[in-house]
Amino acid sequence: MSYQEIVSIDIGYGYVKAISSSGKRALFPSVVGSGRERNLANFMKTNDLKTDLSEMHIKINDKHHYIGEMALRNSIDGSRVFERERYNHDYTTILLHAAIQTVISDDTHEVLLFTGLPLDYYKSQVKQFKQKILTESPVIEWVSGLSNGTKQVKITDTSIFPQGMAAIWAALINHEGRFLNNELLKEGTLIAVIDIGFRTTDICVVEMKGHGGFIPLLPYSDTIDQGVINLHENIKRSYQDKTGGADISETTINKIIKNLSINYKGKKIDMTNEVNEAHQSVANSINDRINTLWKNESDTFDQIFTVGGGGKALTGYMQDNFDNRLETIVDGQFANAIGNYRIGKMLMGDSIKEQIAN
Repeated sequence: MSYQEIVSIDIGYGYVKAISSSGKRALFPSVVGSGRERNLANFMKTNDLKTDLSEMHIKINDKHHYIGEMALRNSIDGSRVFERERYNHDYTTILLHAAIQTVISDDTHEVLLFTGLPLDYYKSQVKQFKQKILTESPVIEWVSGLSNGTKQVKITDTSIFPQGMAAIWAALINHEGRFLNNELLKEGTLIAVIDIGFRTTDICVVEMKGHGGFIPLLPYSDTIDQGVINLHENIKRSYQDKTGGADISETTINKIIKNLSINYKGKKIDMTNEVNEAHQSVANSINDRINTLWKNESDTFDQIFTVGGGGKALTGYMQDNFDNRLETIVDGQFANAIGNYRIGKMLMGDSIKEQIAN
């Protein structure tokens, strides 16, 4: 028996975040690269996991692609899509449909999709993005990462929301559709969201209009070109200064951030100060841009949330600028995916019964 599921996906510059009405979720780097036949692909496999997001290897029209961690480790041309019109890139379609198939049930072949676009590009791209979503449904053959064999999923309809704005719903509403803080729902309440992603940071401010509705305050909302990628660049430069110019991969940069050190030619290099300075530098840049945008108006904001993959990493370094008023939310990296899901469900109603991943 085949049935339709609801899927919400946030294709960030850094990571793809996906949740579905089956209760599943997925998180993997937004990287696609060329793949190849791997005769020994499963030789060292020691577990029976049906889904292994670190081994995503697919074929579309007989062409091999590595996705996520697999592309970072094994593709010489693995890349993220940084173009302004990234919705139109083939890799976006690959990431979207691979993500859908990782979070739906085996017998699902149709989905209702909720997703988003960056705030700056929303108005100019939403129509074309929706058309592309509804007209493309590639047949995916899973070599590894998912044991579904060959599958095609049709997107029957889609709703696309502005990133950052959608995250507000994740901050205000729980998975049961109930408001978390009734005080913030009062008419005239000002709520801001700082959504720190891999390449950009979306700044959104809204004014509540009562009964859970709000209107965006566009003069105080913007997308700025600062994010986790700037943190990575700072750490890479510090590493090169200490080692005499050696280059490093994204995987190694993440290891330095986690361990505050790295082994180089058999010697342990302490990077504690450099990692802290890199975080503070990016936090200062984001704060400066926000200060220019908000001026003194932020003094009257009732709540300021930080979300996104960079929110967890940088909030502590940004607090002084905001008098320790910044608040994080549970599952901040999934904020847009969760927000898209919740607002989409509210608009659609309860025509489909499901349980959201939480």
